[in-house]
Amino acid sequence: MSRAEAIIQEINTLNSDELELVYHELLKRLDRLGRIKNTLTKFRGKGGQVWSQDAQEYVNKLREDDRF
Repeated sequence: MSRAEAIIQEINTLNSDELELVYHELLKRLDRLGRIKNTLTKFRGKGGQVWSQDAQEYVNKLREDDRF
């Protein structure tokens, strides 16, 4: 049995007050995740305005300099 299946079985045994508590906790966590993803999405692609060269070229150069 997967972890999610075990949680679902446990949820099935909860009374309405406990279910409501779990529901609100899940909503809070999902809202937090949504805000985090939204914030990260705003910054995606912004590095091009900061770096003077292509990011992959920069990484390749670092790797070359790191080799013996």
